[in-house]
Amino acid sequence: MNIYKINGSTFYQMLDYGYKNLLAHLQIINDLNVFPVPDGDTGTNMKLTYANGLKTITDDDAPIKIITDEFARGMLFGARGNSGVLTSQYFRGFADACKGLNELTVPDFSKAMVSAYKNAYKACADVAEGTILTVARESIENAMPSIREEDTFESFLTKVVNMMRISLDNTPNLLSVLKENGVVDSGGKGLLTIYEGFLAFFTGKEISVEDEMIEKDNSHKEEKIDFSSFNENSVLEYGYCTEFLLQLLNSKIDIPSFNIDEFIAFMQEHGDSLVCFQTGTIVKVHVHTKKPYEVIEFAQRYGEFVSFKLENMSLQHNNLIKEEEKRAQERKKYAVIAIAQGDGVIDLFKNQLRADLVINGGTTMNTSVSEMIDAFKYVNAEEIILLPNETNMIKAAEQAAQLYKDSKVYVVHSHNIQEGYAALNMHTGDEENGQEVYEVLKMGAELITPLVVFKSGKDAKVGSVTAPKGSYVGSKGKKLLAFANRRTAATLRLLDKIPDIRDREVLFIIYGQMVTDEAALELVSAINEKYPSLEVGLIKGQQDVYDLLIGLY
Repeated sequence: MNIYKINGSTFYQMLDYGYKNLLAHLQIINDLNVFPVPDGDTGTNMKLTYANGLKTITDDDAPIKIITDEFARGMLFGARGNSGVLTSQYFRGFADACKGLNELTVPDFSKAMVSAYKNAYKACADVAEGTILTVARESIENAMPSIREEDTFESFLTKVVNMMRISLDNTPNLLSVLKENGVVDSGGKGLLTIYEGFLAFFTGKEISVEDEMIEKDNSHKEEKIDFSSFNENSVLEYGYCTEFLLQLLNSKIDIPSFNIDEFIAFMQEHGDSLVCFQTGTIVKVHVHTKKPYEVIEFAQRYGEFVSFKLENMSLQHNNLIKEEEKRAQERKKYAVIAIAQGDGVIDLFKNQLRADLVINGGTTMNTSVSEMIDAFKYVNAEEIILLPNETNMIKAAEQAAQLYKDSKVYVVHSHNIQEGYAALNMHTGDEENGQEVYEVLKMGAELITPLVVFKSGKDAKVGSVTAPKGSYVGSKGKKLLAFANRRTAATLRLLDKIPDIRDREVLFIIYGQMVTDEAALELVSAINEKYPSLEVGLIKGQQDVYDLLIGLY
């Protein structure tokens, strides 16, 4: 295709091709993950983040400035995991360069790519080269000298994609962990896959995605209504969750003089939990109100609804909060939120360790930015302290904290459940304010050495030796230290790798659903026999990925 300029409709189609290509290569991207457990995989996180961006676009025929802004906004709120956050920041930077533009030329697109990678770099406190960041930067920097005035989008993207491939192939030379495992960076592969989808749109290359994969990805199970939670004896307590897209109409108002601030002020007077913004001539509203007719009547003075949803919040399904926990929340000084997985861990954090709310999420399904923001709204506190308890969710937690304006949010950099447990153990409930709580939890998280034991899902390098798939592997962080055919043997070998193990005083084990109570007790006996000076505690966590989560004091 000899296309030199693209409009919003064309860009939307490019985004759609990028998404289909991401779907088609999802397993390949996930398989590049170095750590041999089914944790929050890069491809899955990028797919879910990207899908939320597409879902947020209200009009696929809008100008470029609107398409890119809505896409980026949706990605920011839907971001999951580090790869999702970086991808969302990349497209946020891209959108920033498109402000005021109805169409894009090749030079415009190349400038937007520069803005995109610079914004993604800004989102990282500790930049590691050999990642998606490097691929994003080098692809456009190295393509720039060969870009010509006569370039079409097909020839331009061909150059960019070729440079991306070269950059991706070089990532193992920049990150030793990639070279040790014989793989390229998974996030970089994801970005390349998206751009290969963009290019496929212009070349007419068919992207093979099975129909059932798309159907499964786009399906939304109809939620069953529990009428027992609202019946003839009920009183409306929570009001209605009211969401709509409003198309402003020239037949009703002078659109250029429309004042979004006045519109927001009315919504704030008649409801709460308000999210309201204008994109072009579309106004997006989410508000909780007991009198939705007031909101509806007011909105129709300005236009008509493109889409509309109204739900009684007594019936509304919520993945974060069980129905029996839905009660009016008094505004409090501070609240602690923890993210955790495993019935035993959740019960422990909530009922014994003073977490105000525990979000069910973590390793296998990273909690999204929007889910975290929903939790912030629910606890209704002046200051909020969040324990993500998963390395791959820290960036998403920080993004959620930055986006939420109704409270001061502190993010404790708890990288795993063990650090979250140690942090909450320090929380007495007597702290004066959120800052104090944050400092106490932060100190607690830093007191322990976290270790894990798990059954390897693929062959894995442990030092110079290969641990075969199905063996038990022990690690400290992402560093694999020991393995054995049996769980107990792997655990003892792992503890042997800790240089000061005989100087340690306390060890706790959170055991998963694949470990029986009897096996856990036998493990404690074996540790006591080998390390008699260690005081060993046992917690039934019922988590589903790691057999053992170990903390050493």
